[in-house]
Parts: sequence; structure tokens; C-alpha cells
Amino acid sequence: MSEGKARAGVVGLGRHGFRHLKAYENLTEAEVVAVCDVRMDYVQTALDQHKGAGGYTDWREMLAKERLDVLSVVTNGPTHAPITIAAAEAGVGRVLCEKPMATSSKDAREMIRVCEERGTRLAIAHARRWVLGYRQLREVFAQGVIGKLCHFSFILGGGLFAGNGTHTMDLARYLSGSEPVSVTAYVDRTGTPNPRGPQFQDPGAFAVYWFENGMRLVIDMYEDLGVTAPMEIIGSIGRVTIDEPVARWEILAREGEDREQPLGQYWLPLNPVPFEPVTLDMIEMLTEGLRELLGAGPIGCTGEDGLASLEMVIGAHVSSRNGNVPVPLPLSEEHQQIDIPLT
Repeated sequence: MSEGKARAGVVGLGRHGFRHLKAYENLTEAEVVAVCDVRMDYVQTALDQHKGAGGYTDWREMLAKERLDVLSVVTNGPTHAPITIAAAEAGVGRVLCEKPMATSSKDAREMIRVCEERGTRLAIAHARRWVLGYRQLREVFAQGVIGKLCHFSFILGGGLFAGNGTHTMDLARYLSGSEPVSVTAYVDRTGTPNPRGPQFQDPGAFAVYWFENGMRLVIDMYEDLGVTAPMEIIGSIGRVTIDEPVARWEILAREGEDREQPLGQYWLPLNPVPFEPVTLDMIEMLTEGLRELLGAGPIGCTGEDGLASLEMVIGAHVSSRNGNVPVPLPLSEEHQQIDIPLT
């Protein structure tokens, strides 16, 4: 262990857990001293890359034996809450928990409470908040370049409404600076097996969210889709198209006197607004998030942010179960008890 470096641990060594390990390698202020997974072969692979670290197959043993300053929780959803809470109670000062942060609103709220009580800095890995392009885009919206934000849409095949859809839910809140107030949804009943095992439930869904500022977020992740589509963010006088896989970021907006013309004149030309395209790199995103967490400044994606996205997912399930009726957000106390084994 190098003098002065934060002692880091990673629990959950699937593909994404190894991305967290790579992110720690990019940091001069932290060093991995402990790794954990239920599969010993994964643990051994990690130990081969981090000589001298402790290896564990039980996170409880790891927390009991290791003095950690920061912990990445990269397990499946149902264990996020117990590991995060136990880490805070064990004195871990910083926790980066993968999303969705829990499988019930009740558990997520308990994570936030315990971390606040113990003085643990908690961040949720909605990693697009750590992408410079999205931070710059937020400023573009704040300046009114495309007018009032009206419509946000996202289409992705393959289901996994929580596992993949929460990225967009969080982005909609982050970019708009507004909060969702209701959701109406249809959960897909195809029954496609969950890739992480039959004990998990994360089907696709079609959902419409209304926000305080009047914006609508539409997410279509039904399981009959086998493709993705560019993300569209439409304002009253312009639009943004983002196609992440090919690094296409396009902003078009009315110019000059056209900006003041009636909105019904939809045929008015939209002109390109200069914007530097961004290629997303997950390891770089995690590196930035961990660097932020290890500092003393504000946390870009807090436990409260993770809770808001989780309640957007659970609210969609509640709507679908009850005949596709609108469900108010934040969730009522009754709906905070609902537990769904999300991945």
C-alpha cells in the first residue's frame, strides 16, 4: 500500500467490476487493496492484476478484515442496499454504488439515511453525469438555445428497463433540471429470460413521464425491438440528436428573428449549432466519478438522484400492474415498500 493513497475495494467482479478496477488504476490518489466476488476464479483474475490485494468470496468477511476508504459496489441489484449499508456502518467513508441503487424505494432511502448518519459520501453510478459532453449540453439548454425543453425520447431493444433505461431517466432529470411528477406505463409480458438469471426481473417497458416543467419523457424498451435509435431532445425552437455508438451529437435551432416567431410556424429552418461530438468511454467515466467521490466537493450523482431514477422504474411497474393508470412521483409510502429483483 502506497503512503497517502485511499484504500479501495471492489465487490462484484463481472465485466463491469473489472471496469471499476481499471478506473482505479487511472487514479494516483487510490489503490485497490481488496476484491470480492462469489466466484473464486474471478477473484483470482483480479488478484493477478492487483498483486498484494486481499481476495474474498464473502463481502462481509472483506468488510470485517479490511480497512477501506472507498468501495465500489458492482453486484446485482438485490445486494446493493445491504452491502452499501454495511460498508457505511463499517466506517467506509466513500461508496460508489452501481445503478439501480436498490430494488425498493424503502431500501434506497435506508441507504441514504445510514450513509448520512455515518458520514459516508454516497454516489450512484449514473455515469453519463461525468461525461463532459453532457455537462456542456446542460449549459446549452440552460442558455435556451433550443428554447423550452418539451420532449425527450429514447428507444432501445432487448428489454432491461431498469438496467439500461435508468441512464435515460437520470439524464432527463439532469439535463432539464426538472423532476418527474407522474408515469404511465406498459410493462412487456413476453417473458424473455433475464441474462443474469431467472432470479432477476427486469423486463422491457413502454413509459411516458411528465415533468414539473411540462417536458415529456418517452421510453420504448419493448422486447420486440432489436435495435437502438438516436436519443432525441426536442425544444420549442430546436432539437438535439445524440447517437452515442457513432459519437454523433447534433444541435439544430432557429436563428435570428425566427426565434421570436410563433411556435406554430414549424416550417421555419433549423440551423446547426456548433458542438464538439463526444465518444463515450466507460472507464474514463468511472475514473471521473471516482475522482469526484474521493474529493471534498459536491457529488454529481447523489443517493437522492439514484432514488429518483429507481422510483421512476418502480412507478412504471405500479402503473402497468394497475391497468396503465398514471402513478404520481415521488412514490407514495405504500409503493415505497414494493421490492422488484432488478439487475
